Amino acid sequence: MNEDILTTENIENTLLDIAKRNFVDVYFLNMKSSTPDVAIPRDDTVVMNPNFTTKVSLMYRFSHELSHVLYGDPDAQAVYYFSEYGKRGEERLAHRNAIRMLMSIEMPTSVNTFMEYYHVPSWLEKDVDRTFRELAYLE
Repeated sequence: MNEDILTTENIENTLLDIAKRNFVDVYFLNMKSSTPDVAIPRDDTVVMNPNFTTKVSLMYRFSHELSHVLYGDPDAQAVYYFSEYGKRGEERLAHRNAIRMLMSIEMPTSVNTFMEYYHVPSWLEKDVDRTFRELAYLE
């Protein structure tokens, strides 16, 4: 990832464009630091809290919540709250789709670069590596 070329603003604008093309409403609301980001698939809505206390980057969290709406099962759960520790079912799927979405915006130079840039939880390294290899193969 070349931080000089791809800024957080560019990533955010690309994710907002993806949301807009798919009729997903996105709100950035400054709330308490203990209030997580939220995806509401049935309403095609994502609510992001830039103040949420977590090490995971805002853009990774945004792509994760957007993934719940775009690729998740709206009948599986009414509301999803971001947790960097969610490892099962719909949460794992949203993590994998977030990784793919971000790598499709800008292919990183390595797995470690991606992990560090987005502050992805270390337990997702195998998923990042798998997606990196798949997309690098396609290039």
